[in-house]
Amino acid sequence: MTYKNILLMAGCALYAAVQAQVTIDIDAQQRGPKVSPMLYGIFYEDINHAADGGIYAELIRNRSFEDGPRYGAPADMQGWSTYAAAPSQLTARLIQPTKKTPLLNSVQHNALALDIKASPTMPVCLVNEGFWGINAVRGRCYRLSFWAKTLKYQGTVKATLCSKDGSQLYAETVVSQFPAVKAQGWTKYEATLTANDNDPQAQFALVFDGVGQVQIDMVSLFPPTFKNHENGMRPDLANMLWQLHPKFMRFPGGCFVEGQESPDNAFRWERTIGPIEEREGHWNVNWGYRTSDGLGYHEYLQLAEDLGAKPLYVVNVGIWHGGMTPYDSIQPWIDECMNALEYANGPVTSKYGAMRARNGHPEPFGIEYLEIGNENNQPDPRQQSDHYYERYEQFYKAIRSKYPEMKIIGNVVAWGDDNPKWNSKLSVDLLDEHYYRSPDWFAAAFHKYDSYDRQGPKVYVGEYAVTNGYGKLGNMNAALGEAVYMMGMENNSDVVELASYAPIFVNENDARWRPDMIRFSSSRVMGTPSYYVQQLMPQHLGSQVVKVEQNDPFEGMVRKPLTPKHSRVGFGTWNTRATFETNKDMDYVYGDWQKEGNTVRQTGHKDATLCIEKSIIDSDHYTCKFRARKDEGAEGFIIIFNYVDEKNYCWVNFGGWTNSQHAIEQISNGGKLLTASKRGHIESGRWYDVTLQVAGDSVKAWLDNELVFDTVLKHDETKGIFSSATIDDATGELIVKVANTSDVATTANVNLKNFTPASARVVRLAANDGMEENTLDAPTTIHPVEQLLSPENNSVQFDVPPYSLNIIRLTAPAKP
Repeated sequence: MTYKNILLMAGCALYAAVQAQVTIDIDAQQRGPKVSPMLYGIFYEDINHAADGGIYAELIRNRSFEDGPRYGAPADMQGWSTYAAAPSQLTARLIQPTKKTPLLNSVQHNALALDIKASPTMPVCLVNEGFWGINAVRGRCYRLSFWAKTLKYQGTVKATLCSKDGSQLYAETVVSQFPAVKAQGWTKYEATLTANDNDPQAQFALVFDGVGQVQIDMVSLFPPTFKNHENGMRPDLANMLWQLHPKFMRFPGGCFVEGQESPDNAFRWERTIGPIEEREGHWNVNWGYRTSDGLGYHEYLQLAEDLGAKPLYVVNVGIWHGGMTPYDSIQPWIDECMNALEYANGPVTSKYGAMRARNGHPEPFGIEYLEIGNENNQPDPRQQSDHYYERYEQFYKAIRSKYPEMKIIGNVVAWGDDNPKWNSKLSVDLLDEHYYRSPDWFAAAFHKYDSYDRQGPKVYVGEYAVTNGYGKLGNMNAALGEAVYMMGMENNSDVVELASYAPIFVNENDARWRPDMIRFSSSRVMGTPSYYVQQLMPQHLGSQVVKVEQNDPFEGMVRKPLTPKHSRVGFGTWNTRATFETNKDMDYVYGDWQKEGNTVRQTGHKDATLCIEKSIIDSDHYTCKFRARKDEGAEGFIIIFNYVDEKNYCWVNFGGWTNSQHAIEQISNGGKLLTASKRGHIESGRWYDVTLQVAGDSVKAWLDNELVFDTVLKHDETKGIFSSATIDDATGELIVKVANTSDVATTANVNLKNFTPASARVVRLAANDGMEENTLDAPTTIHPVEQLLSPENNSVQFDVPPYSLNIIRLTAPAKP
């Protein structure tokens, strides 16, 4: 069943200026499918320091002295430093366990030994900087704990919070009973600190005034946490999730599920539960840092419960980035999955249910959704995929035999396929589709699910976000493209059961992936426009789709050509070094370019580098020939054409998307539109002959005399008005969503049949420009506002600003 929305074309680049009213006709009795009550959830992955240094509230960096500068390198004192008036007063070194001198326990591989020669008048300090600063807040209490072993140490130790330069003291306490008089080994010490001032860049210090050796391990400092859990979450970040009202939480990834280089770097759930000092932690190689696993399996389940969300667990099928267990030898992985389910769902009389109870949660958490693998059903075995269906079947049989009501989710192709299929006769409840695309792709996908088989598996859009044309942090164009796509999912809720944006968090000091919908520092947090879309859509979901008819006042109008009469050509790269032959003078727009004779080289690994010929082509018909070579990096090389300025041009991207596709893309006002794409690969160290022919809006491209593209530039069919409607059976309200992705303001007139509104209001998310963004300094530049409307008879009229999402709630008269 299709619920058509007629797209209104707008924008000065497409048509002459037109004043037109959008007319939307709605018959409240013309119903569509029921809306999935589980439609909107969240997907959590430890990326960009989303856990340690993020939502996991621990304030001490490298608390167990296991972190190092990179995977495979020895641990060091990352995050720690020492201070002494004279070097001879204090030496610090990492120590490892021996038979005679074991450490705290078998999972701790390092501790810190301090040889101290201090005095009350000349103390020494062990200092921790936290994760890019510790947020000291006046009146806030902080819980300190650490383990220590003393060797003939005589003196005291104080715990402090102080300014970065040590000049300001915000909190101080003497750690009582230190050292323990009768301690023969490791002893746990605890204290409380209360800050007397505010400083987001504070530091923590242990101050010693005695003589002797002290061995230190597992130093932990916690502020108050969300829902007051002892090993809990940072309240402001958790509250950002709470305000999304998610119906489910997918965890722990993502690539974090699989790990990289070794199965020991995968998420192994049983190593992440219990007391924090008994958690080994592991290298999050995929995202470039070590994780303490303080946010472990139990904490994920607890967070989902605290958010009112059902847990959706993703299990490893025996594959990690760079290796795998043979598919006929994966029983240990299946056992690990079944044990995890017993921990979450089993009775307290079971082995793992009893373990859950000992960890403070006797009632089952109740996992109802489980995904078998993460992005492991790819056509290329090099993309962490191997015999997926054989692996899936073994997991499926084991899970279904013990948990027959479990909803099981399967993987489909995750990259480069807009319509992935389940190529197996094996039973599956939902298929996990992943889309990282441009705003126009998402807007064009408004009708994507209209033609899906209603008898097939349901769809879980497990990861989606605008990743091309999002600006710096995430702009309004991105949010609107996603909003239109979500409206299409709502219209097809008989197919799409679940959906979750990805990823959620980014610490501003370690952005490994962009964009992300929540950005934070040690003390601040902000949501992107995409965050507010994710907040508004579930708040105004409704329970059943209502048919919408919308006019098209721009029908029949002549479009303007896209290729400019005056433009330039050039070269580019994406996270790759490449060399191009040219004897022309160049403008180096972005990147690390070097001119060497008749070549120009990109020597860095930046994204979207540009190097443009100074000479102007005074025609919209031209042919250019180039020679290009990929030198080293993740992708291939790029040929630029129709260049007007750095926000308006086209390119042929040979070997894009991690060297898996060729594509032509149009960049307009900074936003990208995909013109054409096909699978392709560029070899390193090889010269390629490239020919580009532009004839008006027609484009042809050859690679070594082989025609790769013969296409026509696209007009952006996504700039205009999209509308949808649902009814909320619980309240009787009619909910109308109207998204304007264009730069033209208009007025909407909603005509209602079989529904007479008593009152109306609009909740609006709008920007002055599609490129506008929020920042930590200006976090509410774009945020929802509400306005009352005045319905008349069976209609309501309201303004539809450019670049806006408008949600209208119409209330029916109270029944007598």
